[in-house]
Amino acid sequence: MDEKQHYQKFKDWSKNQEISLTELFPSIGKNEIYHIDLSTKNTTVKTEAEFNNPVFFEEKLQEIQKQNPTKVIAGGYLEKRALYTSNIYNDENSSEKRNIHLGVDFWLPEKTPIHSLFDGEIVCAVHQKEYKGYGGFIILKHQFQEVEFYTLYGHLSEKSVLKFNTGDKINKNEPIGVLGNYLENGEWVPHLHFQIMLNLLDYKNDFPGVAFESRIDFWQTICPNPNLLFKSDALL
Repeated sequence: MDEKQHYQKFKDWSKNQEISLTELFPSIGKNEIYHIDLSTKNTTVKTEAEFNNPVFFEEKLQEIQKQNPTKVIAGGYLEKRALYTSNIYNDENSSEKRNIHLGVDFWLPEKTPIHSLFDGEIVCAVHQKEYKGYGGFIILKHQFQEVEFYTLYGHLSEKSVLKFNTGDKINKNEPIGVLGNYLENGEWVPHLHFQIMLNLLDYKNDFPGVAFESRIDFWQTICPNPNLLFKSDALL
């Protein structure tokens, strides 16, 4: 089965799924999204310096949350961003820099509990120490009769991920971990990077959360829009 066939099979399967945000974040009690734009055209954080200043950016998020108390601040799928300053986003073979976001970011406080959306198996549980990497992150493999796919949970606490071993089984609604703080999550304002993958390609203990714009057609087939599960227009 090629990538496009796999994508279509997942898309067809997802039509019968409707996952609530309260399943992913049971302690939050919110099932609506407030979409935040962090693209190159955004007006929330206008410069790299503002984005990478955790005090400034977190204050902006707190202002938005105060104005939208019943919603989860989220967004970012296939968003073109100018916010990735670390060398890990460079391509040593060209001048191109990875800047297309492949998942959805849910901007929530540190220690927010994250739960599994499906029964699954741990295929990766690692704490990355690179600047602007994932920090603590987990990849789960999910197998249904109709389709196989993976979900990625990035920027968790170090303690969250290191309690797991490859091959561990996770049940639907079981706790995966909690969101990490700035010092352990890759030096980001606390949030969950959530991503769906239909193929891990050749990656071991890692997977891109940001891609080159020149390969966007390939990556959006490998990493479907999480909106297919959550059915929320605000994630588009």
